[in-house]
Amino acid sequence: MRSRWYDGAVGLILVALLWSGGLAPADAEEKWGPFRGRMVDVETGQGIPGAVVLAIWLEKVPTPIETHTRFYDAREVLTGPDGTFEIPRRPPPFFTFRILEPTFKVFAPGYAEDRWVVTPSTGQALVDPTVIEMRRIKTREERLDALDRADSTSVPESKKCLLTKAINRERKNLGLRSQYPECAQ
Repeated sequence: MRSRWYDGAVGLILVALLWSGGLAPADAEEKWGPFRGRMVDVETGQGIPGAVVLAIWLEKVPTPIETHTRFYDAREVLTGPDGTFEIPRRPPPFFTFRILEPTFKVFAPGYAEDRWVVTPSTGQALVDPTVIEMRRIKTREERLDALDRADSTSVPESKKCLLTKAINRERKNLGLRSQYPECAQ
């Protein structure tokens, strides 16, 4: 027979898990995908094929003084011929409260991000219908600047193979040597 103390402790633990998000709150669906969208040329409205979309999840790591973050996982995809993409749903871990909402990095050689259009405007990017408008880059300096912003150093090479390949392709187009080793997929 269980004691009242045991029942109380279990109840307290369940309340703490629910409060902290450890037992998958209602909005957890959006945190894990799927994420969908379309990348287009802002001037023509045409889809941009072969662009990279990278979702990055970081984990909160508590320490005695402050909380830090570290890499947890990443998923990447290429846009299709019409510029559409989908990052499949990632199975959530048991304790979801330590994992932050994903951040997204997009890269299309010869383009720079202009803006993200989410419908409705109060919706969540890449969960609700999302169009990523990209502006064609006109100068070499802009292309070099876009390359500097493209890499994600917090993501291990094995988790960003498509991004690395696209960066190396753009570097080659600019007459530069490949800076990053490409990984086998």
